[in-house]
Amino acid sequence: MDFVYDAFISYSHRDLKWGRWLQHKLETYPLPQEIRRARGEKGKHLHVFRDQTDLAGVELQESLQRAMESARCLIVICSPDSARSKWVGAEIRYFKKLGRETEIIPFVVAGEPESDRSELECYHEKLRNLPDKHLLGANVQELGRQKAFLRLTAILLDVRFDRLVNRARQRRQRTLLTAGGLSAAVIAVVGGLLWHNWQISRQNEVLSYNLYGAAIIGTIQADQLDGEDVENLRISAEAGNTQAMIYLADCYRHGWGIEQDLTAAFEWFLRAAENGDATAMAAVGNCYAAGEGVEADEAQMAEWYLKSADAGNPEGMLDIGICYENGTGVEQNEALALEYYLKSAEQGSLLSMQKAAGCYLFGVGTEKDPSQAFAWMQKLAQTGDHDGMYNLGMMYQYGFGTQESPEDAYLWYRRAAENGDPQAMYMTGWCLEHQYGVKSAALDWYTRAAELGSEEARERLSAESDGTAEQNTVPDGQGTD
Repeated sequence: MDFVYDAFISYSHRDLKWGRWLQHKLETYPLPQEIRRARGEKGKHLHVFRDQTDLAGVELQESLQRAMESARCLIVICSPDSARSKWVGAEIRYFKKLGRETEIIPFVVAGEPESDRSELECYHEKLRNLPDKHLLGANVQELGRQKAFLRLTAILLDVRFDRLVNRARQRRQRTLLTAGGLSAAVIAVVGGLLWHNWQISRQNEVLSYNLYGAAIIGTIQADQLDGEDVENLRISAEAGNTQAMIYLADCYRHGWGIEQDLTAAFEWFLRAAENGDATAMAAVGNCYAAGEGVEADEAQMAEWYLKSADAGNPEGMLDIGICYENGTGVEQNEALALEYYLKSAEQGSLLSMQKAAGCYLFGVGTEKDPSQAFAWMQKLAQTGDHDGMYNLGMMYQYGFGTQESPEDAYLWYRRAAENGDPQAMYMTGWCLEHQYGVKSAALDWYTRAAELGSEEARERLSAESDGTAEQNTVPDGQGTD
């Protein structure tokens, strides 16, 4: 069945703040790229239904029943209030009636599950007899709000998208060895790890999540990494978990939750690379390039970039392309450089798109082909990259690889300016000042008014076109006494 909603949130209206918060968090969670591809037209965010009305009777309204039938999972916000709510009970009962009791996920925000004290009980009686409810749920009081949300999201994604079950590797952004927080790819692998841990917990009745799933979630917490999280990563890494090796290497590299140790960082990246991880291979290459944790060695750098590229990593393809273009660590070969740039660009690397456009424009590794240069710059601009937008505007202005088009030049300069590019701001101002590809702001509004039937606007446009427009006049009824 193709569900409209990924989840239906059931809650007591006394927990309204939690309901709103959870819906917002789920609907704004940036899904990993492979999940977006699996969703197709459903887009890059989850779709969640939250009842925002008060029920008028004991039976569920038909509209709510239809929404529940259209939802893949039922998330129950659990608290002492929801445990006593007949509406929450009705929603759980109806979802079970649909035959989906294994897809009910508790999200505990207050109270105690199956407590001996009735005033603290947070599970509704309709929820207490569900199998594996502890394994499938998340408890804010035990994990903290953010960790509980991430665990819930991972469970929800794993239930909904079984591609994550066999996910062995996760590509990460080039920022693996740059300053700043962990990349969004950390979030992308959490689902797969927690699924694996969930399977283990079913067999062993012990949540291995606590060993390294929590540690990985901890790495994306706001300000400070807990040393306990690092130790859990170490346990998992030493047991052979490749992703844990990579995150542990990042911790050593940046000094997150442990004393900075570039040599240890390199060693863990190397172990992950030797396990076959393409991203770690590129990281090892970066270590050799920068001399971090190991003596700088251009030949070793290029060797690991090439291994990463041949293993399918677009960043490794970009890196070895740069090596071939410049003859760094390898014999210079501009044709091979372009070949790797194109492979990387086809997988979405923005810098590779720019490099490919430059190769075609200036004849690097190929004959000059302005039309191909324009095509790649256009793809780059359409991703929202402000450099690509600015360069595309310039190509339209000067007719590089396309016909000169002042209107398109102004459009792309303006888009780049709106994305914060200072040179594009200057060119946008220049276009407006010289009316290059754009009418004056006044004429633009006159045109809009004329299209809506304003006779005065039509007269003004006519006067502008034949040069008879009067200056500094005030329209009738708009002057001052």
